[in-house]
Amino acid sequence: MSKIHFITICASNKYETPQPALDIYKGGYWKVVKEITNLVDYTWILSAKYGLISSNQVIKPYKLSFKPDSPDYIGHKGLKPTEYWDSINCYNESSSLSNLINKYPQDMFVMYASFSYMKAIKNDILPVINQPNLYIFSPDTKGKDFTPYILKTSLKAKSILGGNKINITALTIKHFLENINTIGWDKKNINTYFKNMVKGQPEYEFKPPKQKVNDEFIKQLILDIGIETPKTTLLKNISKKGYACGPNRFHRILNNLKK
Repeated sequence: MSKIHFITICASNKYETPQPALDIYKGGYWKVVKEITNLVDYTWILSAKYGLISSNQVIKPYKLSFKPDSPDYIGHKGLKPTEYWDSINCYNESSSLSNLINKYPQDMFVMYASFSYMKAIKNDILPVINQPNLYIFSPDTKGKDFTPYILKTSLKAKSILGGNKINITALTIKHFLENINTIGWDKKNINTYFKNMVKGQPEYEFKPPKQKVNDEFIKQLILDIGIETPKTTLLKNISKKGYACGPNRFHRILNNLKK
């Protein structure tokens, strides 16, 4: 009987102690990844540090990313993502996408990878990108090498599935797997299904990225708004002003201010 494998990119937010890969990452996107894991037989992770790893492999936390807008972008270290991926993967059965997919031709592989990750794994994925058992979800991926093989899902599905720009693709995959008996595995039917799903839905509203500022700037902002202002209101005000400050960072800065 065919097994279902889920392959996903890693996440920026991590816990601070070594543990299985599925548990070391955290955040809204990763919450959906864990829900998807319950719908499949195997989960694999495209780690910017460790390469292709099983979700149960114990790893240490790290700061490394293939995303150019990340402060941990691998390019800042003078490395080229594609060359780096090739160097950390010896392309044997356990560390190569191509070999893994070829090894189990009867299994189904459902993959999510953003454009930056698709470019990094290019040499590994291209040999199998046209395999009938590989289903790639990547709404931001462009290029003639990739686009003919990407399932045509849409960010407009947010109107139906909820979520945000970060986790809407994961929510789309979850919906696909939850409804696989209805949708089926035919790629043409999958494209038709999601095309019909978003028909008439509003275009996804892209909001400008939040401005990145240092901790001292956020501290002063909190003091200007009022340190005794409820935490939720403080965080919303910072966001409305257009500044980037995640909940974990916000609580750390606020707690330091109150010491």
